[in-house]
Amino acid sequence: MNGRRALLFLDGEYEDLAWHARLAAAADLVLAADGGARAALAAGVRPAAVVGDFDSLDPGSAAQLAAAGVELVRYPVRKDRTDGELAADEALRRGAGEPLPAGARGALDHTLGHLALLLRLARAGVRARLVSPRESVAVLAAPAAARLAAAAGTRVSLVPVGGDAVVTLRGLEYPLERGRLPHDACLGLGNAVAAGGGATVTVHEGAVVALVADGDEEFAPPEQAGGEGAEARE
Repeated sequence: MNGRRALLFLDGEYEDLAWHARLAAAADLVLAADGGARAALAAGVRPAAVVGDFDSLDPGSAAQLAAAGVELVRYPVRKDRTDGELAADEALRRGAGEPLPAGARGALDHTLGHLALLLRLARAGVRARLVSPRESVAVLAAPAAARLAAAAGTRVSLVPVGGDAVVTLRGLEYPLERGRLPHDACLGLGNAVAAGGGATVTVHEGAVVALVADGDEEFAPPEQAGGEGAEARE
């Protein structure tokens, strides 16, 4: 999958619009999911398109965007996918290889749904992560590995999804070697990058939601990040 990044403004909570504006400036493509267009505009960002059923974005704002040359990709209100899912699929259709949904915090049901979207993308071999100034969230589905760029002391939590996961954790305060994370326990919560940094997470079986308390964490594959850890992928 190519490395073209698409920033997706979802209709959720935004605590630092300037941070999102910088992320948008570095993205290859910017889309908004329905009401997420308001956050994009507030950040001074004009998306290439707004995708959704337009039940959250007022008609005046939609007309203003259309007049500015922003494409409006409309779907029926009664549909089987959320606006966030539609925006991610639109990003892939436009050639992006790494969707970055922003504003994923908000209504709990939608936040959980965004995690389900990450799982679907991960199983399809698509790199994606939820982005915010406070944390970066990705789903790693076996076989997968990531080398963390986060500094020593940065909080790292892993939550299995869809069943137990078998992982190897190196460079963390609580390392594991092919340890099993039960899906119905909290064993993977509250870890941290150890002194020296360069932590790696390898998922041998199952899938995990990986949360790193650093909005700039990219979960780079070890072979891209360089250094020890690439051999852990199987």
